[in-house]
Amino acid sequence: MKKRIETVFTHKMEGGAEGRLGIDDNGKLYWNEQAVITEQKVTLQRWVNIALIIASISTLAIAIFTGLQFFGYEK
Repeated sequence: MKKRIETVFTHKMEGGAEGRLGIDDNGKLYWNEQAVITEQKVTLQRWVNIALIIASISTLAIAIFTGLQFFGYEK
């Protein structure tokens, strides 16, 4: 059984090629009747993950100290 894809946008490119953006009954996106990958797992290197954790902790610490200064808890 072929999926019913409804065209929602067409675009004519230079050279006469035409592109069609469509969506099926399940909400899946298609370009020229080929499924478009809309989600994919991202894998980062270990050092990038560690750097992100350190940056997050640093940002949280800065936010806490800035909040304390705002409410008058200075030295």
